Amino acid sequence: MDNFMQMTKKLGHRPELLRLAALDATYDDALGGNLVLAPVDMGMPGKKILDSGTADGTWLRGVRSKQSVQHDYYGSDVEGELFPEDPDGITYFAHSFKNPWPEQYHSIFDLVHIRGSMAGSAPEGPALVIKNLLPLLKPGGWVQLMEMNGSSPPQNGPAMTDFAKMAIEMFTAIGAGDFANNSKRFLEEAGFQNVQERRVLVNLGKMAKPELHDISIHGVTGPIVSLTSVAKSNPSCSFTHEQLDALPIRVKAELESQGGRMEAVIAFGQKA
Repeated sequence: MDNFMQMTKKLGHRPELLRLAALDATYDDALGGNLVLAPVDMGMPGKKILDSGTADGTWLRGVRSKQSVQHDYYGSDVEGELFPEDPDGITYFAHSFKNPWPEQYHSIFDLVHIRGSMAGSAPEGPALVIKNLLPLLKPGGWVQLMEMNGSSPPQNGPAMTDFAKMAIEMFTAIGAGDFANNSKRFLEEAGFQNVQERRVLVNLGKMAKPELHDISIHGVTGPIVSLTSVAKSNPSCSFTHEQLDALPIRVKAELESQGGRMEAVIAFGQKA
């Protein structure tokens, strides 16, 4: 994923942050505003919540906006440049989830959340990343993971079908694998208890609500150029370079004309 990160940096952080905000609004609608599916008692004040891969803290601010009591919010990201200039009551710190977590954060969190970041676990893969989350939690604390199902997505038009196929081929080639559909198993193997999984359809483009039509398309299509660039370096890619070059335009046109869907896989488990 180094190529993807480098291209994102070249384009500047603001376009990527705007895309992530668009995607967040799309997910929020699909989840009915319930961003925390793990059974954490959010009505009890003083919970400590960590969002790993937080970017500018959009998910944390969304969770906070829905609460009637005060909690403590923490955001970590390998790219500290993404953090907002005004932390607005959120504690940010630079960290890669591939590395051991600082001891000061051990055994303090009630909830650790990761969304849309597991591709960054390559080449080692997600299993160790997930196992290393256990020390962060208090006894009884929860981890919640959310990723898009690329290997067996909902029925879509040909462009979205090709996009999903290209993505899973690329993630497999770089060592991340089918992390969405294996999240539940990874949690169980890491020693989490009470592991559960939810699957939610995310409507895009013409299938989305009118107010989400444009932003849902932007949220999904924003990274396709960078992803196809990475795919071109995959010797086992089943697409030609010409097909990869055409994919961003095809996906956008298809979502505008007929819409599409993604399936979000949310898995969560509890520390004993």
